[in-house]
Formats: sequence, C-alpha cells, structure tokens
Amino acid sequence: MTPTTIPWGLAACLGTDTEVWFAEGNSALANADRAEAKAVCARCPIRTDCLVTAIAEERGLSESGRYGIRGGKSPRQRYEMERRYVERHPPPKQQRAA
Repeated sequence: MTPTTIPWGLAACLGTDTEVWFAEGNSALANADRAEAKAVCARCPIRTDCLVTAIAEERGLSESGRYGIRGGKSPRQRYEMERRYVERHPPPKQQRAA
C-alpha cells in the first residue's frame, strides 16, 4: 500500500487527544501518555501501514529528527528499526566507469 491507498479513516487514533502522541520528557504524565498512545496503536487495524509510512517518511533522519508515536513505535524505536535494516541491507556498491 502507498500512503494514498491506506485506509486512514480506520485508524484507531482518530478523534483522540493529539497531545498523547507527542509527549515530551520523562515525567510520569509523559510516560503515561506514550503508553496510552501505544495501547491505541496496538488495537489499530492499520498499525503496520502507519509504521511503514512513518519509516519511509523519516528515512535518513537522525533520531532527534523524528517525533511522536507512530505505528506503535517511539522515535528511537523507529530510528533503530531503520538502522538495523540498513546494516543488514547495505546499498549496492557502485562500479567505477571503465
């Protein structure tokens, strides 16, 4: 699926408080908000599509360039997923012109 064909209208997060998706810091409230967001994602029928879209949109960004819970994963988790993928699937080496 592409971002335009994903049935975003089925997302479990629709209508929820957007603050929980972008909690900052390590306070008890911020941690509770992140846990709530991940719980919503866990029951979402398009969670995988959301995660794949997030990773594609964030490709090449540092961990600090990613924000919010998307597809049930934190910015750090998405960064690590991409990093591990790139390590296992390095781009092909370009051959020199003769």
